[in-house]
Amino acid sequence: MQTGFARFIGCLDSYLDLLDGFTIIGETQINIYGSVTLENGTIIRATNRYHNKVWFSDIAISMDSEESNDYILNKGLCYGQALLLAEVLTDPPLNLALIQWYDFKSKRNPYLYGCPHLKLIELYNFVAIESIQDPGNSIDRLQLKWVKS
Repeated sequence: MQTGFARFIGCLDSYLDLLDGFTIIGETQINIYGSVTLENGTIIRATNRYHNKVWFSDIAISMDSEESNDYILNKGLCYGQALLLAEVLTDPPLNLALIQWYDFKSKRNPYLYGCPHLKLIELYNFVAIESIQDPGNSIDRLQLKWVKS
């Protein structure tokens, strides 16, 4: 979580810069959560204490066609590890996950036994929780249930 908090403001500023016409004026409350439940029941965790163990969920992120040129995709998905789960209380609220990205471990042999062979890299971004996908399901809309840590 220290890594996430160290990069929080810079990544949030970068994310907000990408939103067309979105500004935060004055003070804004931000809630940090330990987990979020997607509509399909998948629980994403980003916490130092879940049954006395750390748990930072590995997730798949659906990339839109404009962003897909910047990332190496596996069937339209990129992979990352959730470091922080945040709700920015604006109008409308922003439900965000701070992600540390994975990249293929080897460009020569990117797959191991038919699965992507990945490693964490020093690249961090906020993504909308709604873009997090379950690789086994096609999810059009996600509803969230926040759980305070």
